[in-house]
Amino acid sequence: MKKYIFTEGQVKKILDNVVEEKLITEQTEQLNFKKTIQCFLNKSMGAKLEVDGLHGDGTKVAISDFQSKKKIYPVDGVWGPDTASTLTSKEKEIMKSCKSKHGDIIDKFLSWLGIG
Repeated sequence: MKKYIFTEGQVKKILDNVVEEKLITEQTEQLNFKKTIQCFLNKSMGAKLEVDGLHGDGTKVAISDFQSKKKIYPVDGVWGPDTASTLTSKEKEIMKSCKSKHGDIIDKFLSWLGIG
């Protein structure tokens, strides 16, 4: 068994890199998720959103419009499980298409395999 001796500074640097990598990964996942939703709203509702992964006023309004159309209460402009659960099979296909384009590398790989 190998034993390592690290200084406090080295341990801090290692932990900072791990935490930073985790935060970047989480931020990227959120950005990809929001891009997928924006793409979906553009294709399914004719929204003219910039697919940038930012949850700005336009995205909030488009989600609210979708929620109103689906009679989801409360209409809050936030994409969550209640909103996602109302997708028709056609809308699920649109979402799948957007996810394969804007999702993470795993989403793209699964789509390429035809199982994502």
